[in-house]
Amino acid sequence: MILNRIVFRFGTPNPFLMKKLFFLFAVSTILFSCSNDNSNTAATDSIKKVIFYRNSPDARQWNFSNDLLTSITLLDGTLVEAFTYDIQKRLVKDVKYTNGVATETNDIVYNTNNTIKSINGLEYTYEAATQTYAYSYSGTFSMTCQVNSDQLALNYSRTGTDAKEYHFAYTNGNMTSFEKVTNGTTEVLKNFHFESTLYGNPIASAVLPVARVKSLLDPDFFIDGQASKSIPVGFDRGASDPYYYNYGMVIGENKYFSVGIEVLDNNNDVDFIQFAEYYYQAQ
Repeated sequence: MILNRIVFRFGTPNPFLMKKLFFLFAVSTILFSCSNDNSNTAATDSIKKVIFYRNSPDARQWNFSNDLLTSITLLDGTLVEAFTYDIQKRLVKDVKYTNGVATETNDIVYNTNNTIKSINGLEYTYEAATQTYAYSYSGTFSMTCQVNSDQLALNYSRTGTDAKEYHFAYTNGNMTSFEKVTNGTTEVLKNFHFESTLYGNPIASAVLPVARVKSLLDPDFFIDGQASKSIPVGFDRGASDPYYYNYGMVIGENKYFSVGIEVLDNNNDVDFIQFAEYYYQAQ
């Protein structure tokens, strides 16, 4: 792969930060030099895989085919989740795995207007005037989910067993806020920031069919903003958290880039972790 540019957004530099920058620049230079032997390898326009949180317990690889998210695996290839689509590129089956063994299957059926009709044979009602889904199960819990024009969750509420709620905000197709509320208390809050000068999100349309179903089944899917049309430059967690989480990018000519997170506090201390690596070629 050819890596030739580093883009970062952060505050006043300090020695620790400059060490991180030097390390990233050195890595990009090495990869650039090594890539000359493979310069005849043609890049394609379709994303092949994204690795999130490499070198952490949460490491996952998202795999793509025909511009759709087809599976999520561990880095050793162990299957975590698999997705099946119909001819209209709507998600019709979502299978979750534990230690490589299928433990949960969700079959999705759609109405003629492409709203969700049922999941596993259980009916969901959809109110077009308010763009709101509703579902109730045997008196144990009920769910309502208002969605936006892309059929992505805006306000999600579950009462009864495992009660919780989620609130989302969007601007120009980008999720600017993710909030998870448990037992009346905000458990997670992320306010995402975007700049038009940065690259669009290469997996936005590929994950959209999955995100529409996850809006009803698993709103935690949105916690890192992968369904936004652009990649955020960073996020904050509100007034109660002093940290700002700032994204940096290493961008390659062969349509590869790597995103990291720099954590800035009030003293401008910085910690770097790898967040996402995007690949347009098989590795």
